[in-house]
Amino acid sequence: MTDPAARVGTVRVVIADDDPDIRVLLRSLLDLDRRIEVSGEASDGREALERFAELSPDVLVLDERMPVMYGLEVAQRVLADHPDQVVILCTAYVDATVMETAANLGVRSVLGKGEIHRLGEEILRLVS
Repeated sequence: MTDPAARVGTVRVVIADDDPDIRVLLRSLLDLDRRIEVSGEASDGREALERFAELSPDVLVLDERMPVMYGLEVAQRVLADHPDQVVILCTAYVDATVMETAANLGVRSVLGKGEIHRLGEEILRLVS
């Protein structure tokens, strides 16, 4: 059986999180899979929009609570112009309101910070 993720080639990802340790952790996890390339990072919402515009990633991974602009606001702006963009919200603040808002905006997945070990798998699932 062919690995479905093998069909997608290298998936370019931008990570946005205000915690540098979380960015290092996410990058380290994603670097374990040769099919995923972290092409950029951002430490706040404005930088996330800038990296998205510069790099046109396949996947945008956003923390919810960041300075300047929350992840859901970044998602709203990105998805308004790019409705097919894969956006994953990776946050410590998963509740019904966040889940519903994310779904209504078109965010493809919401992972709690306790689930970040699944991020690579989730990225590949969403792009295949």
